[in-house]
Amino acid sequence: MATRTSSRRAAQKAKEAIATSAEPSKAASQGTKRKAVTEKAPKLKKERTEDVKPEDIKSEQKLEEVAPSAMEIAPPTPESVKAPNETDKISGTQPDEKPFKQTESIDAGIRKSEAREDVVPSNILEKGFIYFFFRPRVNIEEPHGIEDIARNFFVLRPTPLGAKFDHGQGPVAKDAQCRLMILPKKKFPTSGRERYMGFVEKSGQSMQALHEKFIAGKTYQTKTMGERHTEEATPYAEGVYAITSTPRASHLAYILTIPAELGAVQEEFGLYERGSWLVQSKNPKYPGPPIGQLPKDPEYPQSVLEKFGDLRWVPLKPEFLDYSNAQFLMIGAAQNTLGKAATSQGEKSPHEEEPGEELEKLEGENEERIHALQGDATVYQDLGYDAKSYPKMPTTWNT
Repeated sequence: MATRTSSRRAAQKAKEAIATSAEPSKAASQGTKRKAVTEKAPKLKKERTEDVKPEDIKSEQKLEEVAPSAMEIAPPTPESVKAPNETDKISGTQPDEKPFKQTESIDAGIRKSEAREDVVPSNILEKGFIYFFFRPRVNIEEPHGIEDIARNFFVLRPTPLGAKFDHGQGPVAKDAQCRLMILPKKKFPTSGRERYMGFVEKSGQSMQALHEKFIAGKTYQTKTMGERHTEEATPYAEGVYAITSTPRASHLAYILTIPAELGAVQEEFGLYERGSWLVQSKNPKYPGPPIGQLPKDPEYPQSVLEKFGDLRWVPLKPEFLDYSNAQFLMIGAAQNTLGKAATSQGEKSPHEEEPGEELEKLEGENEERIHALQGDATVYQDLGYDAKSYPKMPTTWNT
């Protein structure tokens, strides 16, 4: 492909050709090396970790912010450039010009863009896919309402901050690392008065492992009631999410992509087309309420425990969810809107977008991805199921 050269640069090249015409032909035929380019190190993002206390916390304390370490930059080489070599012709660059920067790559099956990551607001701590499931009560094959539900849970599948989807993205890879989040309550909180504790059942698990060990149904024997059957967990919604931070809180915001039309099932579980919750992490140093205690605490390393300090609750950070039995609190915040989770509240650089803009963009791309696959049945593809073997995602209860 021909490359563009300004008239000023063409004149300069003519002068260089005259100046070097007296050199031996051997030197000219060997070609020359381009100067190494020093690129500006990317600005690392800080995570805000200030605390939001529930009503039972009487003191307030800010957690320390972790300063980013400096990044070394390699110095340029002093070699001069005389003529383009074969590499120049292939890459499409001119001598002395900065080579095209690699702006896209693949990470865990997801295409990511450096340009996209650069505009993602620094108060988005994590983004990705979110899946919602319910499991019917034992020996109930077709639930007729939420009273027939044994458990409600959701799965977070993080993606790189620079992730971008399109019609060629395909389903989520089976080895994608996920977190299985259990909410003992049968529905999500929908107001500030509703505060529900949940916990991480599994972390760092592939989608395939979650399906085999938890989502799949099973049959077992009991001494008193004979054979019992646990139905396979049923997905009832899929979308995109972001964990965002504001000066005094953390939020889990979502926008649903599947099903195309929400119904009574999603409504009864407390889901809307979009929404957000205030989320906090519990310090394992303090016991929780009797109904919310687990047989084992999360095995946090000391570096994580220090971030809790002496506070009972701190704004949730993604790293707190990377350990089984980590407990969290969800407080109803916004329905049919992203609420405060959509804004940076002035805590962003001028070139960055607002969190809500990034989540809207991600949802639009996920919509395009799903349209190119199997529509609402894409949720089964993402989970590694054979969509043909499963019924349509439920939006109404069986009556």
